[in-house]
Amino acid sequence: MKTLVNLLTREERDAIRAPIEIARTFPRRCFIDPEFYAFEVRHALAESWLAVAFATSIPEPGDIEPITALGYPLLLVRDQDGQARVFHNVCPYDGCEVATSGKRGLKTITGPYHGWKYGLDGKLLQANYWDGTPEASDVDLDALNADLIAVPCEEWVSTLFVYLGSKPVPFEEQYAPVLKHLELVDLERLEIGLGDNDRPLVNSLPIASNWKTVYENYSPNVYHEAFVHEMYRKSPHSPRVDENREKTYTEINDPSGYLGLCYDNAIGASLYGETSLPKVLNKDGSPNRVNTISNVYPNWVTTVLGDAARIAFFLPEGPETGTQWVATMFDRDGASDPALLGDRKQSAKAGIKARVEDNRICESIQRARHSPAVDSQFYAPFWDAMHYTMNNLILDNLERSEG
Repeated sequence: MKTLVNLLTREERDAIRAPIEIARTFPRRCFIDPEFYAFEVRHALAESWLAVAFATSIPEPGDIEPITALGYPLLLVRDQDGQARVFHNVCPYDGCEVATSGKRGLKTITGPYHGWKYGLDGKLLQANYWDGTPEASDVDLDALNADLIAVPCEEWVSTLFVYLGSKPVPFEEQYAPVLKHLELVDLERLEIGLGDNDRPLVNSLPIASNWKTVYENYSPNVYHEAFVHEMYRKSPHSPRVDENREKTYTEINDPSGYLGLCYDNAIGASLYGETSLPKVLNKDGSPNRVNTISNVYPNWVTTVLGDAARIAFFLPEGPETGTQWVATMFDRDGASDPALLGDRKQSAKAGIKARVEDNRICESIQRARHSPAVDSQFYAPFWDAMHYTMNNLILDNLERSEG
């Protein structure tokens, strides 16, 4: 694999590090080149806590679900105690996936190639016919050293996170800024809402774009709202500046990659409309008054509004493709109430509509990356401080490969 020296010149790095007034973004090849993407996977994405699934993928004990993240085949498992676990989805003996499809309510996991049985904790329970006998009861399973290989996993706000790199940091350390920012909100009360036929309000949206573009578009880029989104154009609070050219929001611009904006809920009501849904509550029982739209590096995004929340993540599948997963959440008193089904669907529909509008722009940007006319972009200092922070953080992570 190429080193960073081969992939990004010193002049390009200096341009990224320059003061925002004269800085440039990553050059266009960093959004389309498979070798650069492979380097990012290894040194940036894998060496971070990555959101890979929602808890609804494995809702009950005994549920399993195979997924792919950054090219790694993984197996999500909910054990008998209700704990989420993640394993590399490969049998150490035969090299085959341990599971090829999702299953519900299992007591054990049986491999498709040779029928080996595993516990929900990943421990090998039976290597049938290993010694020619059906149960192979005399075989020392520990000596085979063939338990499933665990992946560090955390579950928070109905999201499953994994660490696929070699130097895991504590989850609380990487996510400290968002934990601090949302510490007043009673996140424990938020549940993924139910839609028609009691199906979770979870949507998957394929996006033909680079992960960095998707990350920058959602909350670091406030400037675009009035031009891209129909619902924002209808609001007197968009663009988010007043008659004195003062921002009507507060930037969240943490060097860790916690990036976004927060603003008074009265402004949010003009953007999203009113519903009969119960309010998102703070831990003291009061209604949440501060809307937050934010990204958490490298791929998790959260929106906390007055009567709903949305969580999402984008899983890249290559330098120019990936899938965005979006879940709409509500206070537990309204997340499954049949009388509020219409309100939940209305809320989810509005969020997805905005995402579709965003994603079209991301795909447009990706197509434009193939033009040699413009090699990199520049910043509007009034609007783009968060985008500037994001690019410098990504470069920080890539440069760690140089020791």
